[in-house]
Amino acid sequence: MLSKVIEKLSRQLTDGLADITAKKLSAEKRLSAALQLIRSLLHLLREQVLLHPFQDKPDEIHVFKNIKPRFLAAKIFELERYNLEQSAPAGTQEKLIAFYESELDIIRRFFMRYAFLYQYYRSGLTELDELYFIRGAEVPTVLMPEFGEPDPDFSTCGDYLFAKLQAFETLQAYIAERIAGLTAFSGQPGRLSKPFRWTGEVVNLIELGHAVYLNEQINNGELGIVEFFEGLGEFFGVNLGIPKKGFDDLKKRKRLSKTHFTDRMRDALVRKMDDEDALDKNRALKKKTGF
Repeated sequence: MLSKVIEKLSRQLTDGLADITAKKLSAEKRLSAALQLIRSLLHLLREQVLLHPFQDKPDEIHVFKNIKPRFLAAKIFELERYNLEQSAPAGTQEKLIAFYESELDIIRRFFMRYAFLYQYYRSGLTELDELYFIRGAEVPTVLMPEFGEPDPDFSTCGDYLFAKLQAFETLQAYIAERIAGLTAFSGQPGRLSKPFRWTGEVVNLIELGHAVYLNEQINNGELGIVEFFEGLGEFFGVNLGIPKKGFDDLKKRKRLSKTHFTDRMRDALVRKMDDEDALDKNRALKKKTGF
């Protein structure tokens, strides 16, 4: 009975997170939706574990070694990804890559800190399972120095750390993919062999991006602002940060016009048109008078 419930809850976790990703929500809304889903499923899993006592130790070990950590890992990853995105600096491609590489260093240090347990996790060892994944087992601190939230009915000393190891592996792959996307920008099919680089102030591109987006000039306006800003920043090799924060910064301008850059663009365009009109008039006059 419990195994069928576990299978159903696991499927709901996978499908639910996929649906949330497909909706292209803002970072805040995506995190909120994901956490709500994971917490509800963890609550249901806890209820089922308490309703259906384990037949033997292997069953209990399986749930707290393989099942519960999967849900916890999803929760930890969503939080870490959100924090990563909020901390990513606005600026050049090189600056963003350096930030991602520093985050990878943090993950590597975490794996080194728990080298024994990470090797135990990676190798699929079982010798210490009755210490790590049986409720109520007393484990020396040296073997398990980090614990999750205490819940004697639904936690063991090892389920949280195993979940964190899983989450950090996923986060490591996510960051590596982001770096690969930045470093391989010019080599991807359909991309420019020599991509454009934004060399002006990043805030000017943010202002331009909002102007284009609000006028619904891309995909008939059927595009999320986060997705648009990610694509715009990728095209020009800069990180534009969180669109809402950038827009709020534009509104706070006091010394300059709130639309300083687009004002300059309009002035430059009108001036160019006026100059060419004047030049055309001079040419017409010379042709008419012969001078």
